[in-house]
Amino acid sequence: MEVAVVASAVTGAIRTLLPKLTALLHKKYKLSGGVRKKITSLRHEMSSMSALLVTLAGLEELTPRDKDWRDKVRELSYDIEDCIDIFTHELDRHEAKGGLRRRLKKIKARYKIGHRIEELRAQVVELSNRHNRYKPDECIGSPSSRALVEVDPRLQALYVDPDSLVGIDAQKAKLIELLRMDVGDTQRLKLVAIAGFGGMGKTTLANQVYTKMKGQFDCTAFVSVSRIPNIAKILSDIYSATTDPNTNCNDERLIIDRLRNSLEDKRYLIVIDDIWTMEAWNAIKGCFLENSLGSRVITTTRFEDIAQACCSSLHGLVYRIKPLNCIDSRRLFDRRIFPLNCPEQLKTVRGGILKKCEGVPLVIISVASILACHEEVNSTEIWEKIHNHFVIYLEGHRALGWIRHVLNLGYNDLCLDLKTCMLYFSIFAEDSEIMKDDLVKRWIAEGFVTEKHGRSPHDIAESYFSELINRNMIQIANIDDCGHVLSCRVHDIMLDFIILKSTEENFVTIMNDLHCTKGCLDVRRLSLQKIKNSRCNDLVENIALTQARSFNFWGPAQSIPSVSKFQLLRVLHIVVSGDRDENYDLSCICNLFQLKYLRIVGIWCTGFLKQLRKLQHLQTLEIAHRRSEDVYLDIGELPLTLLHLIVFAKLLGDIGRMRSLICLATLAIGDIKHMEGMKGLGNLADLRELRLYVSASVWNTGGRQLSFRESLAKPEHHYVPHLRGVAICDSLLSSFSRLGSLESLIINGGLPVDVLICWSPPPRRLRRLHVQDCPFSVVPYWITQFAILRSLEIEILSMTREGIHILSQLVSLVNLRLFVRKSLPAEGVVIPGAAFPNLKGFFFRCKVPCLKFRAGATPRLQNLTVECHTRAVQRADTVLEGIEHLGSLMTCKVNIYHHDFFMATQTGGGDGPRPPSIWQALEDEVLKAINKNLGYPEPEVLVQCL
Repeated sequence: MEVAVVASAVTGAIRTLLPKLTALLHKKYKLSGGVRKKITSLRHEMSSMSALLVTLAGLEELTPRDKDWRDKVRELSYDIEDCIDIFTHELDRHEAKGGLRRRLKKIKARYKIGHRIEELRAQVVELSNRHNRYKPDECIGSPSSRALVEVDPRLQALYVDPDSLVGIDAQKAKLIELLRMDVGDTQRLKLVAIAGFGGMGKTTLANQVYTKMKGQFDCTAFVSVSRIPNIAKILSDIYSATTDPNTNCNDERLIIDRLRNSLEDKRYLIVIDDIWTMEAWNAIKGCFLENSLGSRVITTTRFEDIAQACCSSLHGLVYRIKPLNCIDSRRLFDRRIFPLNCPEQLKTVRGGILKKCEGVPLVIISVASILACHEEVNSTEIWEKIHNHFVIYLEGHRALGWIRHVLNLGYNDLCLDLKTCMLYFSIFAEDSEIMKDDLVKRWIAEGFVTEKHGRSPHDIAESYFSELINRNMIQIANIDDCGHVLSCRVHDIMLDFIILKSTEENFVTIMNDLHCTKGCLDVRRLSLQKIKNSRCNDLVENIALTQARSFNFWGPAQSIPSVSKFQLLRVLHIVVSGDRDENYDLSCICNLFQLKYLRIVGIWCTGFLKQLRKLQHLQTLEIAHRRSEDVYLDIGELPLTLLHLIVFAKLLGDIGRMRSLICLATLAIGDIKHMEGMKGLGNLADLRELRLYVSASVWNTGGRQLSFRESLAKPEHHYVPHLRGVAICDSLLSSFSRLGSLESLIINGGLPVDVLICWSPPPRRLRRLHVQDCPFSVVPYWITQFAILRSLEIEILSMTREGIHILSQLVSLVNLRLFVRKSLPAEGVVIPGAAFPNLKGFFFRCKVPCLKFRAGATPRLQNLTVECHTRAVQRADTVLEGIEHLGSLMTCKVNIYHHDFFMATQTGGGDGPRPPSIWQALEDEVLKAINKNLGYPEPEVLVQCL
């Protein structure tokens, strides 16, 4: 079995430390035999400790003694790795330069490391001996030693009074409707899988539906599965409830055979509650047979993939349980506390508490229970304490025991690496929108993810992110234009829970104006969040930060601690709010020899840009500031280890030397001298994402108009390129043709017509092509080669029937933004039947919106936006013809402009009085066309004149 060499919240740096200890034995470091022997002994001790830490991590509860030993080993592993990193850095630095003085420094460094290794080995041996003095079976985590048995929280849901439930009626009615809905033949077996976050009320909902419907069936059963299921008992319980209550059989196959025989001529309703694994479902589903009697099955699970698997096994669909709305949340909360109404002085803080609860019934009831039991139930101060310091109550208050239990179930079910990645979310402030790509790069830089079984760290990290979403432990915030998850957020209660766990593991130290989780141990990762309190600033200044591996800052520039306080950072993330013109000295960043991730947003800092070559481990460099367009960055000063280069700056030098780049974003080209280095762009064989900004000054020729290639287009079709622009375009086109790994290309800033018309061969892996600022006279034929293209933004001067046919061959397209500047076919843009089978978003801009849909076209289209000119009133009777065929349409937005420059305007804004007599007729026709739509649900419609 392959062991991943990654850092972990539980094992600390042990798993990354072991290969470094092995590397020290290499002849390169020329250590003495005695030191090498000590290193070997140290490696063996740490390896044994690593195995024991992993074992302890699998236990749900430890004795204080074991926790103390675990913490000391974890912290010691960090210290040993830091020692080795500093030694190897010093030795490599001296190795690069010759001379007697340098050789003497290397001898001194070897002596120091030998002495330090002896000290650390002595500490490790002492820790090992201390742990061996105690018997392993004294660990409270062992099953035999548990004094308390947890009560199953689902019992309460099974026997709750229906009259006490709030906000469940609509969801119960919807679920019953889904169960009664036809499945082709109404008598076929059907399944509905309820999926959602723990504590959302899945069991309660399933039980209420079961109670309501069970009288319509010949036999019924309600069984719970749980994390560690006893499949034989579950099957036996189903058999007892539906057939023979006196059964006593432990043979799973025999029970399934008996069940199938028994259910063959019965209409049954069976609820399988709380499924945790695919293996459990695969074992249980065998007892459900199709008897064409209208039988029904309901399942509940936290996992999206298990819900989908349940549905694919039988004729089913997934019902994602919804949180309570604001009104129902208040009703449930107030009913628990007040006999009548909430006092006026508590309504504001009540709103803050309910916002944190986010409609999760279990959380609302638990928090309300704390307040209801408090002797000062009407004290605003008590309410504010619970709102501002909920994490403290979560740790120890008995009323929140159910929440801790539910959240612990999900957390303990994670593997070691997923636990670490989950705890990392504690770095972010409450209500943060966390970008997936940024998070993945951080995980890799922190060492939580590494290559495994031939899969790249990036792919592994993305799979971890998807798994956390699948388990409903994090929530999707936004979807990108390609239909993939763009960002996520963490439920406030889940965030408080992982802050609690992170503090226990000394994983992240969090400081803001309300909280400080700094304990007695060294700070390993520091998160400063929107600090305005001077007391917090003083506290930060007095904390030793030399051992910190990650520094994350959000707030005003004056609250940033000096970067010179750090020595071993892997991740440095600074986002400054407020005055974005403020300068800040970050020159000492270049002394952070371990730095892998650097992101600076909102402050003016250029001093360190000329020293970036020193950062020999840097993988991500992102710098954004509104004045950064005046910044020049010399590519020759960049480390060759860079994978992601995202800078709002003008690059000088040969970009082709950066062979490892995967992402190159916002590359400013403002002058022909800056283009010399761009000739090497095509050498970036691994480049996947390219965002290119082209300065308009490149094409400025003092008013003289030239075509890009007069042989390719007619004079009236162009912008104003200079002859020097031809060389730039040739260089770009040549480079683009060699980027075989490219998956995303975005060009902003304006290029002449048909610059890319001769693009050959285009990259076959392209998924995103946004070239609206690079118009074409007609739709280029080579676009049909993008078999997996998912997002397209393109401007066409003249749309032809052939162009429509070419675009309709893009069967993978999810998002399309189509701008037509001049002419259309006589019949308009007609989307043929079966075209764009996966399209979900369509933006169409043209002076006359002659957009027609044939039956079967865009069957999944959800969002349609059309922008047109008031002169379209001349053809108003053909507006949005066939929209009634769009059965999945959810929103339809039509913007009608009355000024002549709307084609060049992204947002509206009329200049003068609007002529209602002109656009009213068009607006009426648009609404008339939209009202033909027979989709369910009825689409949201917005027509506005700008």
